[in-house]
Amino acid sequence: MYNLLIVDDEDIAIRGIRHGIDWSDTEIAELFVAYDAEEAKELMQEHRIDILLSDIDMPGDNGIELLRWVNGNKPDTVTLFLTGHADFVYAQQAVHLDCFDYLLKPIDHAQLKQCIAAAAKKVKEQRQLVEIKDTFAMVSEQWRQQRPAMVERFWQDYLHDRVQAHPSRLEPILVTYDIPLQGDSLIRIIVVSIEQWREEWSARDEAIMTYAVKKAAEELLLEGRAGTVVQEPNGMLYVIDYHPHPEEESGLESRCLHLIQQCRTLLHCQLSCYAGSPVLLQEARAEAQRLLEQEKNNVSQGGTVWLHAEPVKSKSIYTAFEFPFADWSSLLSLGKRTELAYRVDECFDRLLERKANYTELASYYFGFMHMLFGWLNERTLQASDVYPANEWEDGAAALKSLSKLRAWTHRICMMTADYSSKNGKSVSSAVEKVQQHMKERLHEDFSREQAAELVYLNPAYLSRLFRKETGLTLTDYLVELRMAKAKTELANTNNRISDIAVSVGYSNFSHFSQAYKRVTGLTPQEYRKKFQNV
Repeated sequence: MYNLLIVDDEDIAIRGIRHGIDWSDTEIAELFVAYDAEEAKELMQEHRIDILLSDIDMPGDNGIELLRWVNGNKPDTVTLFLTGHADFVYAQQAVHLDCFDYLLKPIDHAQLKQCIAAAAKKVKEQRQLVEIKDTFAMVSEQWRQQRPAMVERFWQDYLHDRVQAHPSRLEPILVTYDIPLQGDSLIRIIVVSIEQWREEWSARDEAIMTYAVKKAAEELLLEGRAGTVVQEPNGMLYVIDYHPHPEEESGLESRCLHLIQQCRTLLHCQLSCYAGSPVLLQEARAEAQRLLEQEKNNVSQGGTVWLHAEPVKSKSIYTAFEFPFADWSSLLSLGKRTELAYRVDECFDRLLERKANYTELASYYFGFMHMLFGWLNERTLQASDVYPANEWEDGAAALKSLSKLRAWTHRICMMTADYSSKNGKSVSSAVEKVQQHMKERLHEDFSREQAAELVYLNPAYLSRLFRKETGLTLTDYLVELRMAKAKTELANTNNRISDIAVSVGYSNFSHFSQAYKRVTGLTPQEYRKKFQNV
């Protein structure tokens, strides 16, 4: 339905149109009238006017001037002129201003009704065009937002052989995703491997930090050139440079080193870069596999750049039966944690010194697992009795680096030794002591290193032990303690909220408020208002 505005300085003309025509069988919903241009403008500012039927010769602004205002302020309104002037100049101006129709008085009401119906059809067509444009804009915006994810998915599928590599199959896909490549283009792949986080992150925080590394790699390695960064489910990153140039070779290593340094300083992680040579797009899969093999075999030299290098190779230093696993089994039975930790470090120091490769680490891993399950079988124990979260299964993933395998070995050995000497105790004395330390110092900044020193453990091992025994990270447990105390203070005292924040270790009120809302769903003010008992 449409709204019609009649503008004429003669009341008899307005009444003739308004009451002389039966509007009930038309698509006119509301009919407005005005006696000059100014009144018409006011009505159009207050109401949606779809069709304007106006005289030309009126006091003040005439109809031509009104149409000029309508075009500038209400361009969706369709305008017709109904005038007693057959002046060619007026008609010429009206046409120039895109008037829909120019009618002369007197006019048969049936003819006028038909002209109004035609104008309504024009309004309908304009609305449909606007809807099409809005829909196109919405779809275009959705495409713009989703394109990076779709491009990333394409590269994941392509590198994992889920898309055919023949140019005739590739090129339509490249066009669809607006990737500026052809089937025979040269590209360069740089594998970025996150080897170790230097902070204890929750799963959510680790995902956020991995995304930050991804954006840093895009900024520092591509430096604005055409390309993309693809993240694998395991956290591995592929930086794909669409247009590598030979003259940029000298700066590639320095860019990779800069990324490693920035991520170490700002994002608290250690990573290595494996940069390949420019290859044809059809050869990208083989190049990616070569770089991954190189990354897999680099188990001892973290935080480094590998530029066009072959996979790391080294001499074998142990067979599976030459590792001192028999001695370790005895130490596990005796619960000799300190001596066992020393023996593990001694073994891994030798591996590091000789730059052991993936093959040696795999040999170690299977030998260690053979020893471990032999120890369990001798005591008729199930693995779940000692490792309730199946921590022993993490060893395969730890093969990625020497440092990770060392840390995993320490973790398994300590858990096993603890089970031998403290079977049945839900929380070890070390974790219990750290929990008490936290409770007594909620108002102070917490340091994982100080807590580890308190119980004579490696900080990283303490983090893993704490999570295993409590189900929470050190940070999450501390937040729970702080929020529990804050709830009590808010509900049972009139202390200032800022003072409560300080008392539970938040010197920044904004950080406290955000943390509190994240845990409880309410701001401190809202919680106090809802639950205060004082």
